[in-house]
Amino acid sequence: MSWLRRHLARAWPAVLLIGLLAVVAIRIWSGPASGPRPSMGTETEGTVAGLSDDPAAAARRIRLLQDQSGETRRHLAALQTDVSAKRQQVRTLDAMLASDRLTDSPAFLRQQTTVRALQKIIREAADSGVAEAADQNRLNTAAAVARERLRRKLKALRSQLTDDIGRLQTRAAALRQQLHLQTAELQRLRRQVQRQLGSRSSGRQSSPAC
Repeated sequence: MSWLRRHLARAWPAVLLIGLLAVVAIRIWSGPASGPRPSMGTETEGTVAGLSDDPAAAARRIRLLQDQSGETRRHLAALQTDVSAKRQQVRTLDAMLASDRLTDSPAFLRQQTTVRALQKIIREAADSGVAEAADQNRLNTAAAVARERLRRKLKALRSQLTDDIGRLQTRAAALRQQLHLQTAELQRLRRQVQRQLGSRSSGRQSSPAC
């Protein structure tokens, strides 16, 4: 019997090794099929949902959008005021050119040094009391040249104002679109907060009292 015990003693480590290898093999083959697999998409969706379900975060976003939309409204109002002023200037220039009242001096032309200088030449020729015909002819010739230059200058100013109005209207249209998007997002966030608060209130009312 001693030889049997010696034989078993030698074989026992091999038996343990075989059993261990069998267990490892079973885990390798069965683990991926039966064990749960992590999903990056699920974790990401859970994070986003957690943020979107936070009324405090939504409230902060609402306040930020309110500030931004208020600033957009102020910019839009300033642009619209500027457009209205420039349109009035265009109408004034049109009236001056149509009626040949080139020496009129509206406020927006008083900063135009070239316009003021040309108007001064025209006025001096009209108000001159010079008796000599030669001097009067010289003044009249200078006034005619000044009148033609002034007319071209006023037309150039009108064209510049028209271009400015076009650019301002383009910017105003972009601001109106931006304000529309901000307003829509504000409405969406407010509805979201109302739903969240309503669902939480319903959950508290339906929960049994302890």
